[in-house]
Amino acid sequence: VMWETLPTGQFRHSDHRFEWDRQEFQDWSNRVAKKHGYSVRFLPVGPEDEKVGSPTQMGVFVRIV
Repeated sequence: VMWETLPTGQFRHSDHRFEWDRQEFQDWSNRVAKKHGYSVRFLPVGPEDEKVGSPTQMGVFVRIV
């Protein structure tokens, strides 16, 4: 995580109740997609740092027919 000014134990935004790392988000998304008949792909959001990647990611869910 690249937020040098973010105190330990704090979230990036006041309305966040939790934050997942990339792997946690991908594991959850893959599990939910499989359970409900979807595929999911992951895309970076924001500028990508060569060491740590983008600031956030998104999952795009597509119903399998």
